Amino acid sequence: MEEGEVSILDVAFGGKGVGRIDGMVCFTKGVIDGEKVRVRVRKKRKQFLEADLLEVLKPSPHRQESPCPYFLKCGGCAYQHIDYAHQVQIKEKQLRDALQRIAGIPQPPVATIIPSPEPFHYRNRITVHVRDGEVGFFREQEKVIVPIDACLLASQEVNQALSKLRAARVRDGDYLLAEKKRYGGFRQVNNSVAGLLLEEVCREAGEGASLIDAYCGAGFFAHALASRFQKVIGIERSEGSVALARKEASPHEEFLEGSVEEMLPQALVTVSEGPCTLILDPPSEGVSQLVVQAILQAPPTKLIYVSCNPATLARDIKRLSSSYHLTKSVPLDMFPQTAEIESVNVLSCIVE
Repeated sequence: MEEGEVSILDVAFGGKGVGRIDGMVCFTKGVIDGEKVRVRVRKKRKQFLEADLLEVLKPSPHRQESPCPYFLKCGGCAYQHIDYAHQVQIKEKQLRDALQRIAGIPQPPVATIIPSPEPFHYRNRITVHVRDGEVGFFREQEKVIVPIDACLLASQEVNQALSKLRAARVRDGDYLLAEKKRYGGFRQVNNSVAGLLLEEVCREAGEGASLIDAYCGAGFFAHALASRFQKVIGIERSEGSVALARKEASPHEEFLEGSVEEMLPQALVTVSEGPCTLILDPPSEGVSQLVVQAILQAPPTKLIYVSCNPATLARDIKRLSSSYHLTKSVPLDMFPQTAEIESVNVLSCIVE
């Protein structure tokens, strides 16, 4: 395959460096913006190339030796070759770029990213796979096992569970290894940054007549904010999470079991007589067009959108732009060493 020298112009969301070969965009893993590298083209697509790194000709001052022997072999980490201060700068820029390019906001109000207090050993759970006696993670976009002894992102307690699993010689399957403390329902994998996330959402939510917490899980945000609002409605499709949320609920908290598409329109009508804050914390694919339509038909006063994917976030902000404008976007590094980006985004209603 073709080899060539490439100047890395940027790092795209997902972690791959961006350069050009003969005018075509070329994506390469394991590189840093500002570097000059030699690559071998692995795939030629209609509009871009994919290449493998052969040699770093001009290294970035932010380059470091990865401490993990499995880096770029398993599909987890993308940035271990980059010092942590520059990792968070890359992520902050990626969020800003997505809001400019996709949402069409010329100067996005992106705050300085909040770093993780623990760049390593922060994960309170991991999922490992066992195939033919091998215990580990899958390679990126492949079902091939990369055997591992320990994960540098996992906490000590989780790695101890991994050691026990390896010694037990269990049958093939997928195994969730988690810290023993039970949290009930969905929870973030990084305990420290989850606390910072909650502080940010509580700071922006304020207080008032009504709060709707969509994709609420077991009520992580709803319970924390219940004392500030006269009525709280949570929406969650997981039966188990809803049961846990109801168990801890105050009398003025109501938790609805079902999809947000199904439940949100009526919830918005129920609280339409007074100011309402809506929290959206969807999965990485963002919200559906049905959810967007429900919001536009009965716009809440304030919308707080918690996102783990800048591209779908920006798409959804664009969809809502007839009734809302983005007033603040706060990135948090929930997933150090990986390409993921968490953010809290505040949208104010512009419809009278």
